[in-house]
Amino acid sequence: MRTTGRNLLRDLPIEYAKRVKAKAALASTSWHNEMLALSESLIVKHAAELTGRRRQLTLTSNHGLGDSRWLQEVECFIDQVIDKSGDHVRSSPEHLRAVRWMIASATAQFSLPTLPLSLDRESAVVEDAA
Repeated sequence: MRTTGRNLLRDLPIEYAKRVKAKAALASTSWHNEMLALSESLIVKHAAELTGRRRQLTLTSNHGLGDSRWLQEVECFIDQVIDKSGDHVRSSPEHLRAVRWMIASATAQFSLPTLPLSLDRESAVVEDAA
């Protein structure tokens, strides 16, 4: 059987297989994106705590020269918080790499001082600028 120069008996199964493969890839990507979103929400929720731990572990070990205790803390957080939430990070190297990057990004400000900004100081700066 031919229709517009194509052999449907031969081409239809090939086209069907392509569409099934594309649909499976889309479903996999969708699931992966959902898991990344779950990981990101957990990291954002715990960002202040993670930043404090990074500051404590990194700055107190070898005066900030060693990260090994912080890296152990990251792995512990992944195991105890993210994996237990149903997000199976360790099943995908790409997902695990992305989660580690998200944690590093969320805690990148760890070395900045945590002094609260006073409204009086802020007002004085504004007055000086005027």
